[in-house]
Amino acid sequence: MTRRRLLAAASAMGLGWESLAAFAQSANAARIIVGFPPGGTADSLARVLAPLMTPPGQSMIVDNKPGASGQLAAEAVRMAAPDGNALLLTPSSILSLVPHLYKKPMFDSLGDFAAVGGVCDHSFGFAVPGTSPIKSFAEFVDWSRNNAKEATFATPGSGTAPHFLGTILGREIGAPLVHVPYKGVAPGLQDLIGGQVASTFNPLPTLLEYHKTGRIRILAVTNPSRVASLPAVPTFTELKRPALELVEWYGLFTSSKAPADAVAKLQNQLRLAVGKPELTAAAKRLEVEPRPADATELRHLLEADYRRWQGIVKTTGISLDS
Repeated sequence: MTRRRLLAAASAMGLGWESLAAFAQSANAARIIVGFPPGGTADSLARVLAPLMTPPGQSMIVDNKPGASGQLAAEAVRMAAPDGNALLLTPSSILSLVPHLYKKPMFDSLGDFAAVGGVCDHSFGFAVPGTSPIKSFAEFVDWSRNNAKEATFATPGSGTAPHFLGTILGREIGAPLVHVPYKGVAPGLQDLIGGQVASTFNPLPTLLEYHKTGRIRILAVTNPSRVASLPAVPTFTELKRPALELVEWYGLFTSSKAPADAVAKLQNQLRLAVGKPELTAAAKRLEVEPRPADATELRHLLEADYRRWQGIVKTTGISLDS
């Protein structure tokens, strides 16, 4: 839009030049689209990444599009102009797990997106209320087998990785747990603290502060090795439950129709960003592990996880189709 047209529009809208110019810049800015509300891990990472990836004289904003198990954000990138200005920052499950839960998913994970690069990893924790008499995973197993109706587990929603982890856990221990889905992490954690639910599976970064203050008790983690900030908490692999080992990565993608040179530019911008101290500090604060995977490695990770979740979904029979 030319300066003359902007001035005419400003006059018609009763705005000054600076206000309308700022609006125009925002409207034309590159976007990192996140499928979750503000305040979560994905949103926090996006807000650190955006300024680190922005070349001088350009702008990049964070666009939150929660809903449909993260599909709305991915669909927004798929439908955006394929110029590399729409980016998807997402946990792996949105592209590797969610499509298997619908007969007609909104997108083709392996065909609609070009990998830009990896950002970080996180695992999951299994926890009970801090007031619970259950002190170990073995005690939870014994309790759940004798209290089938009360053996509930909270998750951030149906079809999420925690939903599957709880389902698999119930089958592993021979005591099917009762799933209680919430709309996000926070309400489920509040009910766990209050004792309305017996347990939860959730991303580990969201549990740590509550564990440190004694409001919840983490009994096990899905990480392949013990987490540095939880040296006394065992892994599920140690507990002879390797089916519950799971690490979820966060990656950055754009449209597969974007020009190769635009994708290459984004890959270079991300490579430089993940090496900066601001991202290292953010990863430490958010309790995630940096994963500076290049585009090829990220693509291989997506393909492997896509196949893995395809088998798990088939085995559990969980579906989100009405």
